[in-house]
Amino acid sequence: MQGERFLLRLTKEIMEEMARHACEAFPEECCGVILAGERGDTLRRCTNIQNRLHAENPAAHHRDARTAYYIDPVEVQQILNEADRAGWSIKALYHSHPDHEAYFSAEDRAKAVAPWGDPLFGDAAYVVVSVFDRRVRRMKAFAWNPTAKDFTEIPIEAA
Repeated sequence: MQGERFLLRLTKEIMEEMARHACEAFPEECCGVILAGERGDTLRRCTNIQNRLHAENPAAHHRDARTAYYIDPVEVQQILNEADRAGWSIKALYHSHPDHEAYFSAEDRAKAVAPWGDPLFGDAAYVVVSVFDRRVRRMKAFAWNPTAKDFTEIPIEAA
C-alpha cells in the first residue's frame, strides 16, 4: 500500500466516527488508530496526552493539545498487542487539526518517521481531519511514497 499506488478505503461508519471524535475533542486535537481485520475495520480512539506533556515539560513540549497530539504510548502498545493477537494490521492513524486545514505538517511527518528515515507503521496511511467550530471541513489521507521518500496525499474512498 505504498503512497504512489495507494488509495485508502474507509467505511462511512469509520469516517463518521473520526469526524465525531474530532468534533468532540475540539478545540483540541484528537487521535486514534484504524485496524484492518478479516471482518472489517475497527476504529480505536486514543488519548491525546499532549497537555500533560506540555504541563510537565513546556521546554520539550512547547505546544499544547490545541496544536499538537501525542498518543498515549501505553494505549498504543495495548492496541498493537490486541492487533497482533487478532491478526489485524494498522490500516491508518488519524488526528485532527482544529481551526486548521487538513495537511501533513512537518511535525506530523516527524512523528511518523523513524530516526533512520523509514515510516514507523509501514503501509499505514495517516488521516488528518480539518475541523472548524466543531464541524469537519475535510479529511485528507497521506501515505509513504518510497520514491519521494516522503508522505504524499492519497485519495480516500468511502466504501
